[in-house]
Amino acid sequence: MDSVEINALVAENGLRVELDSLKGKRTVARRSFKRGDTILSIRPLYEFPARGNDAESTKVESRCAHCFAHLPKRRPQCSQCRQTQYCSINCQTTHWSARHYFECGKLDERAVDVACSELKPEFRPSLRMCVGVMRTMSFQTLPAWLRVQCKAWHMLVTHRDKHPQFVLTQYEEIARVIHAHREDIRLDSTSDAIDVLCRSGCNNFAAYEPNGPRMSGYLCSPLVSLLLNHSCLPNAAFVYVGGLQIVRALDDIQIGDEITLAYMDGLQPRDVRQKQLSAVYFFDCECSKCCGESARAQVDVLMSRAVSVDGQMPKYLPTDYVQPPAIEPWVLKVVDMLLAYCQNDGTRDNFDQRLLDCVGSLPPCNFSFAAYTHWLECQDECLERISAECVSNNVRVWACVSAMYVLAFYTCVYPPYLSLVGFQCLETSKLVWNTLVASEMPNEMSNEWLELGLSLDRVKRLARCALNILRVSADPTVSEGDLSIESQVAMLVGQPLVN
Repeated sequence: MDSVEINALVAENGLRVELDSLKGKRTVARRSFKRGDTILSIRPLYEFPARGNDAESTKVESRCAHCFAHLPKRRPQCSQCRQTQYCSINCQTTHWSARHYFECGKLDERAVDVACSELKPEFRPSLRMCVGVMRTMSFQTLPAWLRVQCKAWHMLVTHRDKHPQFVLTQYEEIARVIHAHREDIRLDSTSDAIDVLCRSGCNNFAAYEPNGPRMSGYLCSPLVSLLLNHSCLPNAAFVYVGGLQIVRALDDIQIGDEITLAYMDGLQPRDVRQKQLSAVYFFDCECSKCCGESARAQVDVLMSRAVSVDGQMPKYLPTDYVQPPAIEPWVLKVVDMLLAYCQNDGTRDNFDQRLLDCVGSLPPCNFSFAAYTHWLECQDECLERISAECVSNNVRVWACVSAMYVLAFYTCVYPPYLSLVGFQCLETSKLVWNTLVASEMPNEMSNEWLELGLSLDRVKRLARCALNILRVSADPTVSEGDLSIESQVAMLVGQPLVN
């Protein structure tokens, strides 16, 4: 790379950028990283919290401008612009010293809201990002970290000639609205709006809550986009905490290993992933999961199988939740493999091979993306019934069973220390515990429930596994309204079995 500042930051973090005949470039480790180590930590060029009136956002109406946490009823706000709100005085102070001191008053957020109201909800985040990036790039004096992000931004490719016409038409409409409101928004120029939209559209990140799998905001972090290539089975992931995008190792990384992120959900069938990566990011994926004969690649082939027209989904898949709950042996076996691996039992290669051995002979109706979708829908319906309190004990047990299935599929598809796996572990642990409590744990049902994997021992093992995973890829110490993950796990592990 031709930027001295970027090269210095890359070297400082123990990384090296190499030329690659297929990818153009790749970033490799100059030193070893242990699972959970921070590989890179930087503030985004621009970020904003998800809003309730924008598409693909959570239902809350407002979040902290710094950490994206839910805003309390009494919330601090910037005393100068009176537009930026925070969840705490600490966030307000940190945000001011980090970036708000040079942003304050330079953009009228209310005018941006007015401009957004002229667009469909799914286009509003793109407008907010475009306006924020153009505003940031117009500043004359920037801190060192933001200069690095701006230089990385200019190195990104717009791919404007590769965007389909319907996407360019959408971008033209967004650019028209921005231009019409440029004076109220306080932008001097909007001439490069379409290029900004093209560049950010294939390089933005979604931020998720550090203590739950819910989207909390949007990030434009050109340096991370520039350095880290995609893999459907990545060895790194990021978490957004306290205004920082922190990239962490999901597994032990050796010197010379390429460091990769997942640009999209690796659970999707291979052909779907390939089409989306080509359409949105303009490359053909040749990662170890999409190519080759590794155990994970073979499991991916199994997951990507189509269920034939005459194929049947499992007969025990519930439709009315009246029939007795049942679970296949492979599900509990895969879950137990995960629990053992997260207690440092075995190597990653051995773990992957054991997964393949366990599911390799299953028919498509039992192990495929279609089968996963059925069990996910079952879990969601059970949870809806439980939350509505119109629930029988049978529904609670089916919720536990379907959650076990979802966890088994996650284990087979994702890196074992990905946060989504940890959150599913925790959710399953809580479901099993609540079911045991609601049923008063009768002794005469113990053998039957053990066959379903419902026991206090499994509650505790799932909870401990969740904590081990989330210490690597999330922030289990964060508490927002509810108990932190660490506190939830402590309560689950400490529960006595009452007969």
